[in-house]
Amino acid sequence: MVRDRRLRRICLAAALAGLLAGCAGVRVGEPTPVPSGRRLDVPQPTATQIGVGANPNPSAPRMNPFVAQVRPPGARVPPNPYGWLESVHSSRTAHWILAENRATAKALAAVPHRAWIERRLEQLQGAGGSGAGSDVVVERAFYLSPDGARLPIEIAHRRDLPRDGNRPALLTVYRATGKPQGPLLEPFVLVWLEMGGVYARAQVRNALAPIPAPQGAAPQPDRSIALSDLFAAGQALIDDGYTRRARLGIHGRGFGGLMAGAAVALRPDFFGAALPTGTWPQYLRIASGNCFPPTLITTAERGGTIRPWQGYELAAALQAEQICGRPILIRVDREQGAAEPPSARRERAADELAFAAKWLGGRVPGERP
Repeated sequence: MVRDRRLRRICLAAALAGLLAGCAGVRVGEPTPVPSGRRLDVPQPTATQIGVGANPNPSAPRMNPFVAQVRPPGARVPPNPYGWLESVHSSRTAHWILAENRATAKALAAVPHRAWIERRLEQLQGAGGSGAGSDVVVERAFYLSPDGARLPIEIAHRRDLPRDGNRPALLTVYRATGKPQGPLLEPFVLVWLEMGGVYARAQVRNALAPIPAPQGAAPQPDRSIALSDLFAAGQALIDDGYTRRARLGIHGRGFGGLMAGAAVALRPDFFGAALPTGTWPQYLRIASGNCFPPTLITTAERGGTIRPWQGYELAAALQAEQICGRPILIRVDREQGAAEPPSARRERAADELAFAAKWLGGRVPGERP
């Protein structure tokens, strides 16, 4: 009898322990609820409402530990609530662009040192961009992708830069096309280095196709080879003592700008700031319920290398899904490319550098910490 009672107690304790462990577990594909000042299961405001200040953000930043929604195979993809922005000549889109540009101009006007940055860019452009002195170092090395591939990376910084893991850094990526890359030390990069920053340019493999998933599992867009390489390049900068996540920014133009948008939508916890130009539609569907880093999207109504609504829709989606007070801004120019005057390119670069310096901690020469 005594033995039976002891066995019953042991069984009861084991069952209770299993129940508690099961309740504490998290099933893959079912995000853990995150406390928030708003409900995530109700229709979001339109992008126009967001552009005029109706973005319902709680005051305290909160991070959803799941940065992607895993959809079961065969699940119906909901319609794109921002598809109307693809009607680029409509009055509705024009109103949205006007509202967004006003909000962005107001925010950037308050950023310290923007005037100094623009003057310095003008000086370097007048000198033909030949302002790199002997104190500038460009390291040419390799980083390892998750599957072991060795890929080239260039890292520019001042020679006396402390390798303390706490420097503001900007990363951009490009795909191998067989054509040589342009010069790295352009005025944009040189000004960033003068502010104590690190600038890295890494090659990624030319593949957005998903990495083969385990048998029976559905492929996921966050497993693409190119994005896998991008995160590995960023981690290499951290591991080598240049920076840390809170001071690492992602930046790009063209392909690199779309990759930057996909990266920040997929892994908002990985970056301290983002300067993309847009992204592909599949990455808009996974941006949900996160605290995204401060983001400045730059694009143009015409003349650019990407479709303008790729930037419009990214801005609208991130603004609607943002659950903390970090800014999501977009700067829409009328023209980019060969028809764009040098002064307009300089103003855009000054906005980007000032935004990156504010959120990543760049400082003008002589400024005290």
